Amino acid sequence: MSTSVATAPRDSRRLARAAQIFVALFALLDPLRPTLLTGAEQGERGDLYVRYLQISTTVGLVAIIVFVLWFRRCRHNAELLSPGSFTYSPGWAVGAWFTPVLMFWRPRRIALDIHRVLTHGSAPDNTVTLINAWWAAWIGHTAAGLLATSADNTASLPLSITAQALYPIAAVLVIVVIQRFTTAQTHPQPHKPSAPA
Repeated sequence: MSTSVATAPRDSRRLARAAQIFVALFALLDPLRPTLLTGAEQGERGDLYVRYLQISTTVGLVAIIVFVLWFRRCRHNAELLSPGSFTYSPGWAVGAWFTPVLMFWRPRRIALDIHRVLTHGSAPDNTVTLINAWWAAWIGHTAAGLLATSADNTASLPLSITAQALYPIAAVLVIVVIQRFTTAQTHPQPHKPSAPA
């Protein structure tokens, strides 16, 4: 049970914009890794690769932090708009991303619940498809990346290429999800009863 005294949704536009920017920046930086890594292994561009790793790691960490803060605020705002409509507590909006095994499906479930609450399950749109496409690309990227680190040399290259190809797709899709959720919170739809069948 929430003990928050807030009665109106908090503006999430700044967090949304920051999340979109840092997700996009990391999507632009990540494809450079194989090129610079190859040069570093050959004894070339070693300093450049170290600097790239520092920048890329910082941008990636900031992207994760800002995105999770934005996601938590969306969950909080949706609860204010429709109290008691969620299966999972607000803490799961953060914890689900870092809990082994659950991290592969619970954040998606929370995103779908946020969408349902923000739109009151009224007019059909393609947001559920968008969320599912983002999640499929994200899980594919994560799984391919994890497998690439444990695979032999023959399998690791195609898996790494797959992981790197899927991340920009996931990034573009989540940027659109962020925009849709933020717009829905900024201009919430009034609750309309379902039309009789």
